[in-house]
Amino acid sequence: MAFNHDTSWDLLTSTLAQQLPVQTAWQQFIDAHAQQYPKPYWDTLKAIDTAKEQADIVAWMNEVVTEEPAPPGISAIWIGLFKFADENDATPLLSMVGANAYDRDDADWATEPDYEPANRYVQLASLLHIDNTIKPHTADYEFLDWILPLAYAAFAFDEIARTQLDKTLFTREAGKLHLTVGHDSGDYINVSPIGE
Repeated sequence: MAFNHDTSWDLLTSTLAQQLPVQTAWQQFIDAHAQQYPKPYWDTLKAIDTAKEQADIVAWMNEVVTEEPAPPGISAIWIGLFKFADENDATPLLSMVGANAYDRDDADWATEPDYEPANRYVQLASLLHIDNTIKPHTADYEFLDWILPLAYAAFAFDEIARTQLDKTLFTREAGKLHLTVGHDSGDYINVSPIGE
């Protein structure tokens, strides 16, 4: 049975809307896919300890904005998913940039950032584990490489934004600091704002 992009996207958005802890959201998301599409890799993916990495992500974000504070006016943070290609392989990475402009329905604001800190890139063990698990499954890889990193990052950063970040480290401006997670070359999803 072929994967259905719309079904998986709906599952991602409905799971995210529940504002669950990252581990619970991830397992619920994987379980739903495993029920619809029985495959050998689901158990390995479900076993990834997504909660363990939360402290590392928070430390990275805090380090970035402490070493290179965002300029005044930043209203949104973009967490971009991309692959860094070298001669042998492509490694999944994240980047963090900020912008003065924000539109929840159009991510073009992220293509011209006003804040590009030098230390904006990070490699997460969970994303690498996901990639290494799905890579051998060539028939499913394109789909899984789209939805799984996005789901993991959305669940992780949503919980972090709601429970672990101090908005004043990012900006002193009034109001919400919007947070969006997405593939630098494609789909994105808005998660909970920082400091809401």
